[in-house]
Amino acid sequence: MTRRVVGRFLSFIGLAALWAWPFWLLTSVLPDSVDIVAILAGAWGPTVAAVVLTWRASGRDGVRALLSKYLAWRTGLLPAVGVVVSVLATTVAAVWVTSLGGVPPGLPGQSPPLLFLPVVILVNVFLGGPLAEEAGWRGFAHPLLRERVGPGVAGIIVGLGWGLWHAPLFFLPGQGFVVGGTDPLAFIALTISWSVLFGVVTERADWSLLPAVFGHATVNTALGTYGFLAAFYRPAVVVGFAVVAAGVLVVHLASTRLSDSTTPAA
Repeated sequence: MTRRVVGRFLSFIGLAALWAWPFWLLTSVLPDSVDIVAILAGAWGPTVAAVVLTWRASGRDGVRALLSKYLAWRTGLLPAVGVVVSVLATTVAAVWVTSLGGVPPGLPGQSPPLLFLPVVILVNVFLGGPLAEEAGWRGFAHPLLRERVGPGVAGIIVGLGWGLWHAPLFFLPGQGFVVGGTDPLAFIALTISWSVLFGVVTERADWSLLPAVFGHATVNTALGTYGFLAAFYRPAVVVGFAVVAAGVLVVHLASTRLSDSTTPAA
């Protein structure tokens, strides 16, 4: 990677943290009844960072092009359905594998009835990370790195930054629910897998952000709202998403090479 690409990526991570972390640190002094407002405000850090850096490089037209990726439903709708199904299927498989070890399958804790699952996913699109973050992670950072290091390495680097960006939430009292109540290492392993998965699907959707937004919302729903990041499911969840991300990446690279090899030379 060139110094310019590295510098832009580090600037993006720094600006995203500079926006989010002060809001999140406020939760240590705010009343519990309103600290969620600070959490939600901080979640916009990646998009704010992406907009600032895009505006500096490409002006208003660049920002408009970045944000228009949220509305690219023609290329993004079917991939969005596919990524939602894959996230749910991976979660169900992890629960089933865990049940083989003697843990009875079921909903951990107090969870909404499964009948309301589509509604909960839609709510999670607008509340929290999906809409607030994805213009940054998949709209700006992934394509920035992808041209230099390919989709796999780009997904890993972005996923590592994504996980580390959440760092304060692991240590602030009462905010562990935002990261699914999991430990930092498991969470970073998951953000890397999700980043590879969402990055590849974003590419396949011609850079529409709909798959990443709905995939992110489904992850938050299954593992956060419904609690399937509970300790007894966690190992199978981490391994399951790593396998799915690796499989999707291999298929994507193979299909891309096959397409390139069959394209007539100009």
